[in-house]
Amino acid sequence: MNIASIQWPTFNPYGKATVELYVSGCNRRCKNCHNPELQNYNYGESINFENLINYLKDREKLFSIISITGGDLLEQKESEAEELILKLKENFPHKEYWLFTGATFEEFVDIEEQTGDILFIWIKKYFDYIKVGPYKEELKQEGFPSSSNQKLLKKGKDY
Repeated sequence: MNIASIQWPTFNPYGKATVELYVSGCNRRCKNCHNPELQNYNYGESINFENLINYLKDREKLFSIISITGGDLLEQKESEAEELILKLKENFPHKEYWLFTGATFEEFVDIEEQTGDILFIWIKKYFDYIKVGPYKEELKQEGFPSSSNQKLLKKGKDY
């Protein structure tokens, strides 16, 4: 899995200082995607966990939230996606975790019952907030989320 960029500190839409990790790779092909270059799985650099963790530890007091966006984490190899989150949680257990995915609300909520897919089980375990829904230009709105079909789910309330 590749990381395309790291941005920090970011405050919108989180309300607190956040570091955003942009993963590369997405097959959703949303019209007027916000990050079309991140559809390419080869964009950016292969994750070096030691370097990433050291980089974040050097700045740990500067952020409260770790957000995974991109690209789409749910479009990565499951083992690599889970490894990323486990390493982050191991090193930053008290941070809040956000995920941005283009998976629809229905895919996210119903996938376990329909297919028994365990990917979503661990995603729900590790993330405090999950923005679901592909960007839809025809439903574009001001602010966050970017299109009205997208939803922000909160752990303990929505899942």
